Amino acid sequence: MMSDARPLDGHVALVTGAASGIGRATAIRLAADGAAVGCFDRDAEGARVIAAAIAVDGGRAVAAAADVSDPEAVAAAVDLVDAELGPPRILVNNAGIPGGGQFADVTFAAWRRVLDVHVDGTFHVTKAVVPGMTEAGWGRIVNICSEAVWLGNQSVEYVTAKAALVGFTRALAYQLAPAGILVNGVAPGPVDTPMLRDNDPDAIDAELASIRIGRFLEPDEIAATIAFLVGPGGDGYVGQVLSPNGGTVFIG
Repeated sequence: MMSDARPLDGHVALVTGAASGIGRATAIRLAADGAAVGCFDRDAEGARVIAAAIAVDGGRAVAAAADVSDPEAVAAAVDLVDAELGPPRILVNNAGIPGGGQFADVTFAAWRRVLDVHVDGTFHVTKAVVPGMTEAGWGRIVNICSEAVWLGNQSVEYVTAKAALVGFTRALAYQLAPAGILVNGVAPGPVDTPMLRDNDPDAIDAELASIRIGRFLEPDEIAATIAFLVGPGGDGYVGQVLSPNGGTVFIG
C-alpha cells in the first residue's frame, strides 16, 4: 500500500524574503512538500499574500513581517511562527537586496546596508532558531549565496556579502553537524526574478548570453534544490554549496 506522506510532513520551515522571487517559490515548494511555513518579509502585505496562497492550496502558513537586519523584529517574528505553527526546524536564509554600481560610487551607508541584510540578517535569524534545533537534535539550514562569489561580476558589496555567507555556511556546518543540524548553501546563477528585471536591458541581455543552457533559471528550479537539501535526500550534505547556474561557472 502506497503512503500519502510527504517528505516534510510535521516540520515547520521559516523562509526569509518570502514575498517574491526565490523566497516565494521556496515557501510554496516547502508547503507542497508538507511543511508549515513561516513567511518572513519586510513587505508585510507580500508576506500575507504568499501565506494566504499556501492556505488556499491546503497548507499551513503564517505571515511574519520583519526586516532581518533588526534583531528585535526577528525575535518577535520567530516567536509568532512558533506560537502559530510550532518551532521552526528548517530555515532558509534567502532575504537579500542588490548592490550598487562601481566601487568608486559606493557610499559606506550603501555598503553597510547590503551587509546588514545579507550577513547580519542571516546571523540574527539563525541565532534565533538554532537553540530550538539543538534542543530537538535536528535541523536544516540553507543559506542563499550566489555564483557571483566565483565570477565577481556584480557589485563589490554584494559579492562580499555573498562570500561571507559561504564562509558562514561552512563554519556553522562544521560546528552544528554533530548536533544533528545540517547547514548548506545554494548559490544560484541568473534567475528570472524582479531583482534581475530591475537591471537595464543591456545588462539583462549580457547576463543571458553568459548562460550555457540559453535561458534564465526559474525560481522553482532553485526552490527544488533547496527542497532537496532540507529533505531526506540532503541528509549526507554538510557545509556544501550547490550552484544551479545553467553553466555560467563550473565550480571545482
